Amino acid sequence: MKKFSVVKVLVFVLALGLWTGTSPALAQSVKEKAEAEGKLMFYATFNAADSKMLTDGFKQAYPKIDAAFYRGTDAAIMERILTENRAGQNLWDVAVTTSFYGHNLTKRGLFAAYDSPERKFFKDGYKDPHGAWTSVYTNYAAFGYNTGTVPKGSIPQSYTDLLKPEWKGNIGMDSKAYEWFGTMLKAMGEEKGLAYMRELSKQTQLRSGRTLLAQLVAAGEFKGALTAYSQTFEVLKPSGAPVDWVYLNPVFANIHPAGISAKAPHPNAARLFIDFVLSKRGQEIVRKMNRIPDRTDTPPAQARLMEGIKPAFAPVEVLEDFSRYGKTFDDIFAAR
Repeated sequence: MKKFSVVKVLVFVLALGLWTGTSPALAQSVKEKAEAEGKLMFYATFNAADSKMLTDGFKQAYPKIDAAFYRGTDAAIMERILTENRAGQNLWDVAVTTSFYGHNLTKRGLFAAYDSPERKFFKDGYKDPHGAWTSVYTNYAAFGYNTGTVPKGSIPQSYTDLLKPEWKGNIGMDSKAYEWFGTMLKAMGEEKGLAYMRELSKQTQLRSGRTLLAQLVAAGEFKGALTAYSQTFEVLKPSGAPVDWVYLNPVFANIHPAGISAKAPHPNAARLFIDFVLSKRGQEIVRKMNRIPDRTDTPPAQARLMEGIKPAFAPVEVLEDFSRYGKTFDDIFAAR
């Protein structure tokens, strides 16, 4: 029997499309079935403009499929999905949400497993090992500061630096930074982490919303803000806002899982949409939204958004015991 070289075998596999796990014939079949379905319903935590940008991009690629979207907060989308499920209504095909709600949709069996061929471009931590979801983009928690009130020599380099007297009462924090809190406790060790958080609470003031925090730093109400996201400050800088930011490792990584409904009314269109969103073209659209794509060959608009980062994802233990971590956060930061 004639032996094939490794190179020839590889060429043969690539030619068949098996290297990505999807043959051309299968991909064409899914496309045809999706076009026959003709519709797609996307539930998104993006704002309306960004949701439209993504669905419009999909419709340009697949003009025979009418892609519509519903947008809302992660909590509102979760409640809508659960209400529809209890009523036996199967209205959504694909949802993008945050890590806590993505975990719960997976746990409840509301996400269907789909190992998109595009998933090979996403690192571990940014995708469910069983194929239930893949993160579309990630927000990275940074320490933002006012460049007019914080000298270069005072820019924090570690979480410990935030306990210095100069920061007392001058740090803004989101009032519901529960995932950040739980993730940091796990990273620091619970006993040491709780001791640190009690000291940090003496330095902070709570406000509702990370965008608001960045704006308050720009306005000079706070010298700095913890738990807001790096790109939130980047969006303010072109307008001349006196803000900048640094990462304090480990960096909380708030992923945004995208998954297909286990009862999707248009399952083939849903697979096609997931493939599109995870593709380089789809991730480039995500980048245009001033977000940080998770695909490895689609870097963010500003390279420093990913430089020197040690991402810390919310552990399963935190997501499973979320109410306890939320209560502990409130006891430390809100009740003082």
